[in-house]
Amino acid sequence: MDCKVGIGVATGADKIFIGQLESLQVEPDRKLPLVTTKDIETGTVQWKGLGVINPFRDDGQLVDLVDYPMLSSYLEKHSEIVRKRNVARKNPRNWFRTIDRIYPALVNKPKLLIPDIKGEAHIVYEEGHFYPHHNLYFVTSREWDLRALQAVLLSSITKLFISTYSTQMRGGYLRFQAQYLRRIRLPKWQNVSDSLRDQLIDAAVAGDVGACNQAACDLYFLTTEERHSLDNNGNRSHQ
Repeated sequence: MDCKVGIGVATGADKIFIGQLESLQVEPDRKLPLVTTKDIETGTVQWKGLGVINPFRDDGQLVDLVDYPMLSSYLEKHSEIVRKRNVARKNPRNWFRTIDRIYPALVNKPKLLIPDIKGEAHIVYEEGHFYPHHNLYFVTSREWDLRALQAVLLSSITKLFISTYSTQMRGGYLRFQAQYLRRIRLPKWQNVSDSLRDQLIDAAVAGDVGACNQAACDLYFLTTEERHSLDNNGNRSHQ
């Protein structure tokens, strides 16, 4: 399906690497706008202005701090904390790297953002302005329209997939983790009719979960009996 599921950046020292984007005292090309779970609580992105420091070049190598005096000064100021991280102790030469490599191109890619633990699928469309924090999974695709995919992921069918694989947490919460999301089966986008594509996209844009369910059931050719069974399972999960 050419869908990629990933997780946002873990830094090992968020208080150092993450802050208000405009206030981070490093060179402009060494910081990226960051989206967190708090930014998507409403179901849309309401950015609170955070940014993350990016110590990596586009090729994946760490930058030379000599070339970035502001970044160098900032990191040295906080070096005691940064050097105490396990990732720094394991490789002292690369002491200022984040735990995860940062891929700047991801900022400009439209993506779906998904918090780890939720009672219901919480799938937020982000049109391509932010880098995700480590408490968010993200989905990108070069084949599927992301709005259509959002409708599928918001549907009861996805919840059924996830509940099959995930351990249910206290309060009925499910873990929407990458290994479970990757096991969701999708038809090829080229095999989805134009009318059903529109149905999926319109349902997602409207935020109408009932319409998402209807479109997803059509996508998977569920019978009337199967649809009723899916509804009943969904209702029981809320009791």
